[in-house]
Amino acid sequence: MISMIVTQVEKITRAKVRVVLNEETVWILPPSVADAWQLRPGRELSREEYDEIYDTVVLRGAKKKALDLLGRRDHTRHELKEKLLRQGFDPETADQAVAYVDSYHYLDDERYVRNYLLTYGGSKSRQIIYQTLLARGIDPQTIELGMEEQEIDDTEKIRKICEKKFGDVCHMAPEKRQKVFQYLLRRGYKYGDIANIVKEFDSI
Repeated sequence: MISMIVTQVEKITRAKVRVVLNEETVWILPPSVADAWQLRPGRELSREEYDEIYDTVVLRGAKKKALDLLGRRDHTRHELKEKLLRQGFDPETADQAVAYVDSYHYLDDERYVRNYLLTYGGSKSRQIIYQTLLARGIDPQTIELGMEEQEIDDTEKIRKICEKKFGDVCHMAPEKRQKVFQYLLRRGYKYGDIANIVKEFDSI
């Protein structure tokens, strides 16, 4: 291993210290750990010291944080890694923490999609659902399979919105009907699906 030298120590909060090694590796540590190991600029760490601090404090802290986050709510792999990075963990440590919780089957993107669809499948359009889950790191095939499995149907949602929010669509003035179209389009519904439901109202 290349010699690891402490190049910077910076207090972040009362409970966190940012320690930089070789001007690139960053550890977020409790001040008590930094003091116990005498981590000061210029301090050179042996391989044994580096491994012990990393394994018992840095990596263990990342694993604990990952478990804490999952204890609050389900996360995708992508979401969990992003949150760990924002907490100050480096990419390699974040990946190891994600792999750790994944090894216990605490992460399941398919389950995440199912739970998301159970909560929002009846109120959000397919397009909004797809974009939201894609942004959370779910692969497109998993999203599509989840929507097919739960039979997410936009036409029924459009029909309910028209009935509850707009009432008598078929007798609306053209300009008001256009507002209905714009309202639904902004919520991710396809123009063709909206037009088909409006035609149904016209035929009643």
